[in-house]
Amino acid sequence: SAADPVLWYRHAAQKWGDALPVGNGRLGGMVYGGVAKEHIQLNEDTVWNGKKRDRINPEALKALPEVRRLLFEGKPREAEALEEQKMMGIPNRQPPYQPLGDLTIEFSGHDHAMDYRRELNLATGIVRVMYRIGDAACTREVFSSAPDQALVVRLACDQPGQLSFHATLTRSEDSQTTVATPDRVILQGEAIAHTNFWITPNLAPDKLKAEQDQLERTGVKFRAVLRAMNEGGQLEVSGSELAVSKANAVTLSIVAATDYRGGDPAAACTQYLARAAKPYAALKMAHTADHEKLFRRVDLELAPPVSDSSIETLPTDERLARIKKGQDDPGLSALYFQFGRYLLMGSSRPGSMAANLQGIWNDRMAPPWDSKYTTNINVEMNYWPAEVGNLAETTGPLFDLVKMSLDSGRRTAKEMYGARGFAFHHNIDAWGDTAPVDYAYCGIWPMGGAWMALHYWEHYQYALDRTFLSREAYPIMKEASRFLLDFLVDDGKGHLVTNPSYSPENSYRMADGTVGRQTVGATMDYEIIYTLFHATSSASQILGIDAGYRAELEKALKRIPDLKIGKHGQLQEWSEDYDEPSPGMSHVSHLFAL
Repeated sequence: SAADPVLWYRHAAQKWGDALPVGNGRLGGMVYGGVAKEHIQLNEDTVWNGKKRDRINPEALKALPEVRRLLFEGKPREAEALEEQKMMGIPNRQPPYQPLGDLTIEFSGHDHAMDYRRELNLATGIVRVMYRIGDAACTREVFSSAPDQALVVRLACDQPGQLSFHATLTRSEDSQTTVATPDRVILQGEAIAHTNFWITPNLAPDKLKAEQDQLERTGVKFRAVLRAMNEGGQLEVSGSELAVSKANAVTLSIVAATDYRGGDPAAACTQYLARAAKPYAALKMAHTADHEKLFRRVDLELAPPVSDSSIETLPTDERLARIKKGQDDPGLSALYFQFGRYLLMGSSRPGSMAANLQGIWNDRMAPPWDSKYTTNINVEMNYWPAEVGNLAETTGPLFDLVKMSLDSGRRTAKEMYGARGFAFHHNIDAWGDTAPVDYAYCGIWPMGGAWMALHYWEHYQYALDRTFLSREAYPIMKEASRFLLDFLVDDGKGHLVTNPSYSPENSYRMADGTVGRQTVGATMDYEIIYTLFHATSSASQILGIDAGYRAELEKALKRIPDLKIGKHGQLQEWSEDYDEPSPGMSHVSHLFAL
């Protein structure tokens, strides 16, 4: 409808970040909207490099007392060096999430387009590209259907015989494209890791080799199939492409599957294709009904300034340019809120993988931060719109990720810290691996499980489902809090403190000029502990169980250090009133409680 939240532009996307996303939780696409050449970059949520591994360092538990002693003595650099040697996972990298491939469609005679418009209707989940070639009005519609588990592209013109194009599936690495007559293209391959270091592009040769040696040479095997259904004109195979000439309309369906869960990708694709073998109108109706049922639960209207209500009609990029110049546009904020809900719906549906670092959308073989599940804020941030945005169903994959990672998390807690319960460090991969990654200063941060457990409590607070609290939430919250009870140590001054500790993505400068990252008692730890212990205690009271455990939590809470105000009037980020080497960084982890 006219009032639907829509992103729209007068031009095609020139770069990946400007393309428009579609997703059904499992299958995603980024639509560029080029006229002569359409490009849709594709993802399937289980296309991961790697395999299940146990990376826990056998030296970790023996090194822990010495790490703690060094941190208590104010020697963070020495502690970090010891952690690097004895506590980091072996290897210290996890594998990346990777793209599925690319759909390209090259049109004949569509070079000189007029009246171009590219839009994403968030309420219907459909990307539309519209333009005129001479007297013919051409339209493309793209959506990723959850009911039919296919990404659908509809190409049409309002005059007969106007559609002639070549279409194929490709991938830049580790794949092959074949055709199966008369109407389909098959892409298959394996997700192999490649050296393309996004964070350290200028590594010395010996360090580069050391990093390469940690990459996995195996990954999931994947398959994607592109099928065309033409209305009028001719459809034939040309090399590794489908060639359509002089059609009135064409429906393209893309399906994909992997062997991540042990199934046969070819058999799965055959089933998906059979499911999607319907007229376009039926595919569109099923998709729209499913999408709108979730999306249309929430409206947000922020009135435009009285002086300039016409800004609502501007293209999205022009509205954004106005904001950058300091002008006001409340409606764009409302649109952004709805875009967040749309992205969560598109990357997390019942039965799919959890939304990863980029949701589901990733165009790089070696993506930033490997596009993993980063638990020191990114995974949690993905799910902030879930409950407040009335999308409770999207949390299922997050809870599945926690459950899948529990065995590894329990081993991590026991073998690294001598503790009960479970611990997650700051990254988890597709196999639920919870050992520390990257570097000691950031990797030794065992608070991820506690933060993830709080999502169970929030889910309960919105739904008030006692069965969920009893069967799902409370056991996870109890186990996460149990780890923290065992992890906390006496500081000799009557307090229970976290050691080792870290305030994610920040460092501090000591009085002698030493810059440290690992510490004793980062403020964020205590905020998480305070929140989780109170939530776990409340849950046990609601359920009328575990009075003895509740007393343990309440006793520990009395010994958790209070928050402190520092010399600048700021909430202290660390237990000491340190200054930051780089003040004003965007990471404000110690505002967790806010």
